[in-house]
Formats: sequence, C-alpha cells, structure tokens
Amino acid sequence: MMRGFLQQRSAASSDTPRQWAPEYARTASVQWREGVAHIRNVRDFVYRSRDDFTPRYFDASYDLDALQSVDLVVSRWGNESVAHVFVSFGFADGRYLAVSIETRRQPEQRYSALGGFWRNYGLIYVVADERDLIGVRTDIRRERVYLYRAQVSAETVRALFTDYMLRIEALNATPEYYHTLLNNCTTNILRHARAVAPHLRYHWRVLLSGHADDYSYRMGLLDRSVAFDALKRASLIERAPDSVIDEAFSTAIRSACICERQA
Repeated sequence: MMRGFLQQRSAASSDTPRQWAPEYARTASVQWREGVAHIRNVRDFVYRSRDDFTPRYFDASYDLDALQSVDLVVSRWGNESVAHVFVSFGFADGRYLAVSIETRRQPEQRYSALGGFWRNYGLIYVVADERDLIGVRTDIRRERVYLYRAQVSAETVRALFTDYMLRIEALNATPEYYHTLLNNCTTNILRHARAVAPHLRYHWRVLLSGHADDYSYRMGLLDRSVAFDALKRASLIERAPDSVIDEAFSTAIRSACICERQA
C-alpha cells in the first residue's frame, strides 16, 4: 500500500518539478558493463563552512573485482544515542566511494525527526567522495566521527556494493519518502546488510542510530579481538584544527584511527 501511494504521489508531482536544496539537486545513476559500475553525479562538494560551499560532481567507473573493503561510518554530534550512519567502499587503486542515505529536502526545509513521520522528505542515496561526506563532518561541523572496518569477505563486499547500486536505480525509477522509523539511514543499511547476511535482525539499536556500531559489533561484523569500548575509542577520527581536506584525506583519516588495522 505504501509503495502504491509513493508511486501515485510521484506521478502526480512529475508535472511540477520540485526545487531541491543544493546538496540534493542531483541524484547518482548507475550503469553496469562487464562488472564495472559507471556512476554519474558522484558528489564532491568543497566546504568552507556549513553553508558556504562550492558544488562539484564527477563521473567515475568502479570495477567490482577491485573492491577490497567496506567501512562503517558513525557520526555523532550530541547525544550518544543519536548519529548519522553510512558506509564507504574501498578499492584496490586507493579510491573510496561513500554512500549516505539521507532526507532529500527543499531549500527552506530543515530536518526534524517529527517531520520525518509525515512524508515531508524524499529519500536519497548520496554517492560521494569521502572528502565531501566525511570531511564536512570531521572538519567543518566538528562532529565525532568513527570509522570501523567491517570484518566481511571480499565476496560479501561485492554483493553489498551491488545491492546498494541496485537500490539507487530503483529509487530513480520509483522515488520513496523518508520515514523516521521505517525508511531511514539505519533501516536501509540493515536492509542491505540482510541481503548478504540474512541472520541479521531488526533491533532497538537499529532504531537508536547511535547504537549502530554497538549492534554491528555484537553481530560479529566488526573487530571482536578487543572490547567494544576500546574499539570505539580507537576508531574516532581525530583531526587537528588546521587540517586540510585534500587529496590525501582518505589516507589521513585512516591513520588517525585503527581502521586499517581492523582488517
């Protein structure tokens, strides 16, 4: 019923295109050819402050066979139980591609958890360079950002990446509304995770997004050689106030935590 309603609303509004906030103006699209994902509109904004930025996008190709890792990113800004959670895929050539599931808002809209219950926001998968999605949180907003290397096989990483790309194309064909409890960043991440690990189940830690890393640890998806509290402390990205978001950003943030040693 909900999918039918979403389709109806999308069709009804297609004659009057909506104006989106600049960071959501474009959606990524994916074309596959012989195991290579050709992605258009990879976001690469340059931020000087929260509201002062230069929009940039690029197109790039990513070979499925070159996928090596997937990292869980958990960004907190207040209460420990509240966070934004997304993933970043690592490739053999040193590139990283981050994918963040967010509310697609109009210029005058601000996010509110209450507003997310009432079909106020679209659902968007932001596909971006780490300098954009992680850099704005570590260096501009000064959030507490944790980077965890997932303990999964290369086959699972490839299956997860493919599932994300298929979902992006499905949303391009049939847009959906964000819902604070039922269709948000963590529920969609769990949906993708269950596609490759069916034993995972919905849990209260999924609803309280700040516990996503704890839940992933309990499910055996993160490094279990140390206690979770120690892993969490070691996975915090620490950036100096004068740090620069440059071409070496992905390497620098991994040297600022133990992410690469979690493999």
